[in-house]
Amino acid sequence: MATDDDQAPRRAPGEDDDSFTGGLLGILKEVATKYAREDQGPALAPLGGIGRFEGEVFVDLAETRFGRPLRVTRDLLKRGDSWGLQVRDVERLAQVSTIDAEHYLKQMVRAGYLTSPGRRDACYECGDLECYHRDDRRWELTPKGRSLGHASGRRPSTRKRADALVAKVVKAAAAINADPDALLWWVKEIRTAGDYADPQRDPLLHVDLAVVLCPRLDDPAEQHKAELRLRDAADDRRERDRAWDLRGYGHFQTRMALAGRSRVLRLFQSHGGAQGTVLFSEKRDLTRAAPPTGPYEEPTDPEPLEHCSWCQRAEPSERVAPRGEAASQSRIGLCRLCSQLGRSDNESFGWYQPLRWTLRETRAALAQQPHHSSGCSLCGRPAGEARQWWPEREDSAKSDPLSLRLCSVCPGLLELADRPDRERGWHWRYQDACVSGMHQVMRGAVNLPPLPAEPRSRKRPRLTDLHHELLGQVRRRGALSALDMARDASSLDHQDSQWWTVRIVHLLGNGLVTPLGAKDVVDLHSGTPVRATSEEERELREQMHTVFTPGPIWDGDAVREPEPPPAWQALHDRHQTLAENLDREASTLRDAGATESGAER
Repeated sequence: MATDDDQAPRRAPGEDDDSFTGGLLGILKEVATKYAREDQGPALAPLGGIGRFEGEVFVDLAETRFGRPLRVTRDLLKRGDSWGLQVRDVERLAQVSTIDAEHYLKQMVRAGYLTSPGRRDACYECGDLECYHRDDRRWELTPKGRSLGHASGRRPSTRKRADALVAKVVKAAAAINADPDALLWWVKEIRTAGDYADPQRDPLLHVDLAVVLCPRLDDPAEQHKAELRLRDAADDRRERDRAWDLRGYGHFQTRMALAGRSRVLRLFQSHGGAQGTVLFSEKRDLTRAAPPTGPYEEPTDPEPLEHCSWCQRAEPSERVAPRGEAASQSRIGLCRLCSQLGRSDNESFGWYQPLRWTLRETRAALAQQPHHSSGCSLCGRPAGEARQWWPEREDSAKSDPLSLRLCSVCPGLLELADRPDRERGWHWRYQDACVSGMHQVMRGAVNLPPLPAEPRSRKRPRLTDLHHELLGQVRRRGALSALDMARDASSLDHQDSQWWTVRIVHLLGNGLVTPLGAKDVVDLHSGTPVRATSEEERELREQMHTVFTPGPIWDGDAVREPEPPPAWQALHDRHQTLAENLDREASTLRDAGATESGAER
């Protein structure tokens, strides 16, 4: 017997068959109208229903406006986009007094960026019109202000570069259509949109394209179930982070295959049809009839393994796998105890930060009753060595040694070291090497290839005028700490030590300052002072890093700490001598400043 769903007419490929999505797009258009901006783009909605469908303008953030860099005004307007700006917001973000903040806001009102809040109400407690703590006035943004608040400071792309990016999108569209079953969507058409549709516009801040995607299956219900199964498989491989799309996971992956997370390329779906030049058009109809399948069922947890892959005990062990491999089919499993080993900064198997009390209990239990009578007490590997081990200093106030029989890998997993005087930075490098060794040993036991080494590249924090002014104070006064800046009445701003610690960390990330005393790892919250580094000192550090990186490594058989080459040792001695001289100069300058401050009091 045919149902109403069977007799319902099929929608054409690419037609919006999701009433929820269509309704939400209408809400997005309403929001865009309410928060209108001067740089409003074409009548396009983001592909997938989530994103920005307004245009953006390019500005020179180094330009001076209202007596300050334009970046300050842009950041203020961006902060006040939803709720407006108050006097206290301008004071804190622009580093100005109350009088200067009100004058700053009046200048932005006269320039057309803000609307005046009107007359100020009196404080209901004291009745004073000038009461600072009761100043709740809000300056709302105008469309011109929102446009500047969303302005970009990056350099625009040339027309030649934009054409090269579009050529890659067209090539990716052809690859998607060659195997539409992989992502469950195919590309019907790509047109130019926005500023890119005008051949006279050069340069371009964005490359806008209007894309028509069609589902692979003609039955919306079967398409939805197929998308859910595709999503579940990605969850099993831990590949679904930040997947935002109202049409399904396959739709999201199709967008990523076309443009990735590019800040230049933007994909839209048009309302009423785009009028730009056709860049790609698929003549075939790749939507096929959907074979009926059973109801969708959420995946269940996979059966645990009977033995732990690390400690070799007969304990129920959860299957684990690195990102990109299906955990439900993994032949590697970890028991509850071993899943707590290792640090969370190594996410090869996706486990969490170990609990300190769990590691302490595990170490004490191994000392009383080892898991294995021979070899390593924890994993049973034959290369076990009976000796004393010390926990990290921050983990135990007494730092009592433990007598354990361990291999070269397990001490780092238990956060132990061979000497009590090891620096915290050495502990981190040792634990990373031990976690890498643990992964490779378990994969080798089930005949899996070793995991490739992932390069760790950290983006340096962007420095503002405030950072450079802070660096100037450090140079003038020899050495400063976050507590010094918080206590100084003449500092750049009356902020607490936590606020100043963040700014000092930014300078540390750029190598412009270093802790006084050449410590490996310090706690800036405790008031450790920092001094400025010299250009020669930074060059020596770069040369040392190029020649050799000290610390334990996994060499394929064991965790070892290789000896540095003579060239590195010579550079290290030069750097050490230079750092000691700079430390003495900075300490002398700091003590002289403290003496002068005491005399003034």
